[in-house]
Amino acid sequence: MSKINIKELFLELTKYNTPYRTEDKVKHLLPKNIKKDEFGNYYLRIGKSKTMFTAHLDDASWGGVEPVKHVLRGDFIETDHNTILGADDKAGVVIMMYMIENKIPGTYYFFLGEESGLQGSKGILRIKKDWFVTNFKRCVSFDRRGYGSIISRQMGSQCCSSEFVSALKKQYDSVGLPHRNDPGGIYTDSATFMGIIPECTNLSVGYFNEHSHSERQNIVYLEKLAEASIKIDWESLPTIGVKKSNYGGYGGYGNYYDYDGMWD
Repeated sequence: MSKINIKELFLELTKYNTPYRTEDKVKHLLPKNIKKDEFGNYYLRIGKSKTMFTAHLDDASWGGVEPVKHVLRGDFIETDHNTILGADDKAGVVIMMYMIENKIPGTYYFFLGEESGLQGSKGILRIKKDWFVTNFKRCVSFDRRGYGSIISRQMGSQCCSSEFVSALKKQYDSVGLPHRNDPGGIYTDSATFMGIIPECTNLSVGYFNEHSHSERQNIVYLEKLAEASIKIDWESLPTIGVKKSNYGGYGGYGNYYDYDGMWD
């Protein structure tokens, strides 16, 4: 049984805003064996999984570090409307920490500076692109508003195959948390790896009104998502990839693959 209390961890992570370059302020809440990569992002590997999970530690509080006053309204956590909450993307951080505690295989990346132009994910990709090409079949970000979205398009381009979406939807549906194909994605760190990693997506974590003082998080949904996510067989998801004609080259790295058995 997990020792992590989802609500308490979320409240602790969002006690202060963390704009880009202040992310170290929450390091003490991350797993004790967390590592830093060459850019400064935090990561942890469990097993030999070909799945990378991502969330970002910064938030959209460009005015600086401020204390957050939480307000609880039913299933939701909000603020007193004088600051943002930071659920984007501390909610994703919570999910990943819950999965880590439950020893779900994968590489867990806690990126810096997503809100400032994907600084952490782009930065480390420039340094060690071949490592990402070699090690991963799928990249799953936990950083989408609302409920039940499996993002299939980001920045107007396809980011994962329909087969991948269908298989992931089937698994979440089977554990009691219905999901759907959502082609309306904007971008998050998984967009950095489009054309580098075959299957890239972004999943809803239950926040709303992100980047504003009316931001709020459904903490009950977050708890349900955490429990559901440790029941998913991530390694069984298909690796089909995105055809070159459907990929707009968001990252500008110019890598395209046929994916026919190349990852086996």
